[in-house]
Amino acid sequence: MESQYTWLTIGESGSNGILEIMGAPIKDPSIYLEDISRYLRSNTTLCIGGELKTSEEGKPASNFRYEKDLELNSNVIENYIQLFRLHKEIFRSKPIFVTTIPRSWRKYSWLIKEDGEIVRKDQDYRANMGPPEVRGCLVAPTPDETSMDIQDEELARFLSYNCIEKEQLIKLRECCKGARYHTYLADMISFLYQLRCNDDDFSETFYPEYRELLVINDNKTDKLSYKLCFEKSMNSLGYVFLCPKKESVNSIYHDFGEAISLNENPTKEKIRNHLLKNKIHRWTDFSENDTDDAFTILMMIHAFNGLVGENNSHGCSEGVYYKPSDKEKEIVESLHESLEHWRSQL
Repeated sequence: MESQYTWLTIGESGSNGILEIMGAPIKDPSIYLEDISRYLRSNTTLCIGGELKTSEEGKPASNFRYEKDLELNSNVIENYIQLFRLHKEIFRSKPIFVTTIPRSWRKYSWLIKEDGEIVRKDQDYRANMGPPEVRGCLVAPTPDETSMDIQDEELARFLSYNCIEKEQLIKLRECCKGARYHTYLADMISFLYQLRCNDDDFSETFYPEYRELLVINDNKTDKLSYKLCFEKSMNSLGYVFLCPKKESVNSIYHDFGEAISLNENPTKEKIRNHLLKNKIHRWTDFSENDTDDAFTILMMIHAFNGLVGENNSHGCSEGVYYKPSDKEKEIVESLHESLEHWRSQL
C-alpha cells in the first residue's frame, strides 16, 4: 500500500470546527502554516494524536517525528512549534486536546495473520500476569499469556460490512510490518475521545497537563536524533494540554465495541451528531505505519448504517436499517470519496 499524507475535510459546516493532527506533519513549513492559518478560527478545537513525552521518556510518539528523512523530521518539529504558537496567539490559554492514550494503557492489540484472520490480543491480561508464584522449593508454571486472546469476529464483521474481507486484509497487513503485523487501532480510539472534547462534562474524561516545548539532540553525530519533547512546567510560556484520564479507558473501549457493532446504539448516534455539528480538518497519514486512518473513516461511515429493528409479516422477519437524512448522505458520500485512493490499491 502506498502511504499518503493529506488533509481531509470531514463533517458539516456548523457552529464548531475541529483541527485534528493525526499524522506526522511532514509538509513544507511555509505551506503548512498557510493551511493551519485557514483552519484555526475562533470556534476551533485543536486535537493532536500522540502521547506527550519528556526528554527522559524515550522516543517521541510517532506523530511527533519522522525518522526516515532528516529534512522531513525537521519539518515535523517546525510544524508543531508553529502550530502551537499560532494556537496560543489566537486563543491565549485555551487548552489543546490530546486524544491518544499511552501504549501502557491500551487494553488490546490486533494481529492480522497471514491468512487475513484477526486476533485480538489482551494486553491488560499480559500486563497483570505477574511473576511465577513460588511455593516452597517449587515454582508454579507461568500462565499462558495467550489464554485471553480471541479471534476477533466482531471486528472482522465490521470490516466485512465495509467491504474489507480477508483478501484485502492480507494486503493491508503489510502496512503494519514494522509492528510485526500488529495494530492498536489507536486512531479509532482517538476519534472516540474527540467525541468527548466539547461535551459539558469533558472534565470527567480529560485532565490538564502544563508543558513547555523543547527540541533536543541526544546524539551530536546523528542529526536525525533531534526530537520534540514536552517538558512538564507551570511556566506561563508553556502550553495547556488536556489529556485522557486513565479511568476513562474502559468506557472508551466500550464505545469502540458499539462503534463497530452492526446494530444501532448511542455511540453511533453520537458519531453522526458530531459530524453534523462539526467541520473537521484532519491531517492524516494513510498506510504509513498502520491501517488505522482508513479504518477510522470506515468507522465514521459505519455510524450511518445499522440495524434499528425488524418488521414481521407473514411469519417472516426483515431487518430495518437506519436511513440517513440528505445532509447525512452528503457526509457519507464525502467520507467514501476520501477513501477512493486507498481503496484503489486493494
